[in-house]
Amino acid sequence: MPSEAGQDAKGSDVVQWQGTNFTVDGHEPTSAEEYYQIGLHCWNSAQHHGADVFFLEAAASTGHSAAIELLGHIDYVQGRYASAVPRLRHSSASPRAAYYLASLYHQGCPQAGIVQSLDEAARWYHASAELGEPEAMLALGDLYLERLLPLNRAPAEHALEQFLAAAARSHPYAQYRAAEVYRTLYQDSERAAVMYQSCVDNPRTGRHALGSMMMLESQAHLREISAVRTARLQQQRRDTVNPAQRRDNFNL
Repeated sequence: MPSEAGQDAKGSDVVQWQGTNFTVDGHEPTSAEEYYQIGLHCWNSAQHHGADVFFLEAAASTGHSAAIELLGHIDYVQGRYASAVPRLRHSSASPRAAYYLASLYHQGCPQAGIVQSLDEAARWYHASAELGEPEAMLALGDLYLERLLPLNRAPAEHALEQFLAAAARSHPYAQYRAAEVYRTLYQDSERAAVMYQSCVDNPRTGRHALGSMMMLESQAHLREISAVRTARLQQQRRDTVNPAQRRDNFNL
């Protein structure tokens, strides 16, 4: 990968970018894949600001799909929506790209010439969800709960289906949302407890933006569910060892 200018030990040809030499295993990068790998390394390491786009664009100019998709991602997260959209459309088979397109249609993006359309947003959310993107599943679940998408079942059924699908991919917020639906809409405390516990045990929960809230709320509901369960079991024992007809004999 990168070595400082003038310090290429093998004397190999290099590609130089702003005073830094870049090689691949000591040789000059020549293929689109090698340019993509350097760009990916620069993006992931957050080193050599701007080099990531330089090398990715070189790869993308040859039609390298992964480079185009990553450039679309970089443009999107950095707010360059006008340049992001054509790259995202080119990469629409990517769950991430499809999700970004859905989000742009959901909110509307005049900068990219996109008029708000929930129908288009839903189409792209479904495409992304079918490709396995849990964020798209969460978005669909919310739209179903808000009755903003066509329904052929109760809104909670549609939403729970999406939340559980995302939860199965170890998404902590999906686990939490599924637990909330079970607890509040279905009054199913046992299934809710399973989802709350999954959220608490998920190592990704702490890294989520809502991690602290989810952890505290899940733990509180687990304690409440446990207390109700214990009280119910104690009442069942009372009813077993002291049936009603016997208790009446000892009433004062």
